[in-house]
Amino acid sequence: NLFQSAQYQEAAKVAASAPKGILRTPQTIQRFQQVPSAAGATSPLLQYFGILLDKGQLNKYESLELCRPVLQQGRKQLLEKWLKEDKLECCEELGDLVKAADPTLALSVYLRANVPQKVIQCFAETGQFQKIILYSKKVGFTPDYIFLLRNIMRINPEQGLQFGQMMVADDEPLADLNQIVDVFMEFNLIQQCTSFLLDALKNNRPAEGPLQTRLLEMNLMSAPQVADAILGNQMFTHYDRAHVAQLCEKAGLLQRALEHYTDLYDIKRAVVHTHLLNPEWLVTYFGSLSVEDSIECLKAMLTANIRQNLQVCVQIASKYHEQLTTDSLIELFESFKSYEGLFYFLGSIVNFSQEQDVHFKYIQAACKTGQIKEVERICRESNCYDPERVKNFLKEA
Repeated sequence: NLFQSAQYQEAAKVAASAPKGILRTPQTIQRFQQVPSAAGATSPLLQYFGILLDKGQLNKYESLELCRPVLQQGRKQLLEKWLKEDKLECCEELGDLVKAADPTLALSVYLRANVPQKVIQCFAETGQFQKIILYSKKVGFTPDYIFLLRNIMRINPEQGLQFGQMMVADDEPLADLNQIVDVFMEFNLIQQCTSFLLDALKNNRPAEGPLQTRLLEMNLMSAPQVADAILGNQMFTHYDRAHVAQLCEKAGLLQRALEHYTDLYDIKRAVVHTHLLNPEWLVTYFGSLSVEDSIECLKAMLTANIRQNLQVCVQIASKYHEQLTTDSLIELFESFKSYEGLFYFLGSIVNFSQEQDVHFKYIQAACKTGQIKEVERICRESNCYDPERVKNFLKEA
């Protein structure tokens, strides 16, 4: 009757005050919605809701129908006020409605309504990534972390890296490490992936060997200097050494390749490129090889490029002549007709040697290389040669 006589304010009071809320129904709201509002006046619907708000909290349906027109009018500050005063019953639909106008406000609604999936979505969309993990643990909800990480990577790779690090901060990671790495690689984020793995693999666990290999592999193929630094730090020991050695060689990191190779065939192939190796390191490296392998490598080096490799071969021969035997080394240089090599090699040991053959071969090499003053010096100062043999040689020379 009050509706028929257009006494909407009275109708609103009666509907709002009916015992046990029996008139607070969707039908009542619909009747108020159908009433046209006079220009400049508060609509009957909002008058009705105003009375309800004075009484206490609105139910789910009332909250939705009040917020629709308020948001259309762009008055979201009213919503904020009502939320703070706990006047609205929050639900997922209300959050969805608010989200179009203000994602941060929608987050407040979803939190109050306890809709974890939507809360997490809002955290992600508003850049509050660190709160996702804290909130999920608090409410006992497990989101699809890989899906979230992928979305964050799309927006901001650096924040994606931080989120990835948070996912593995505890002893039990929140997602499989391989899957996390896959997400980095989907976006070709090698630098961020490297930072992530250096942190995630810092305990050097045997089970993480394949991931250590993957970390080295991605850098050897795109940033060899980074891989070189990682290998230099000796952080990891469980990766595939043979595979990494081959990648090091392809990337031009021959020193690292040689540190990893165990097969003589591989060592010989790499060691001949002395122009890419530090000479001091290479001389020390020969100390780790067997006698047989050392001689084989020296042969390979002289065969490949005698001009380039002779000097370092002489240094190696001088340092390890006791282990490799002087006879074997003389034979090696002679087989290449390298009198220059013989002269410098024997010159480094002749003053400390009592062997006749060393002194004779030195005189021979000095003659062949035109070092006449050195021939005169040895003949004058040395007591360790066969005078007859030297005399006959010098006559012929």
